[in-house]
Amino acid sequence: MESFYHLCIGTTDKLGRKLREDELRFLQWMYKRYTMEQLETDLQKKDYNLCSMNS
Repeated sequence: MESFYHLCIGTTDKLGRKLREDELRFLQWMYKRYTMEQLETDLQKKDYNLCSMNS
């Protein structure tokens, strides 16, 4: 996913207006959630790869 800044700019461009406060908070929540899920997925892949190498 792109950076939070680019996400906000892209959304602003698509809407054709500035983001409202509630929309900005939602995008912050969504971006945080996405990055946490990506981190968990990456850690699981690394853990799996380490287990595979040790087998």
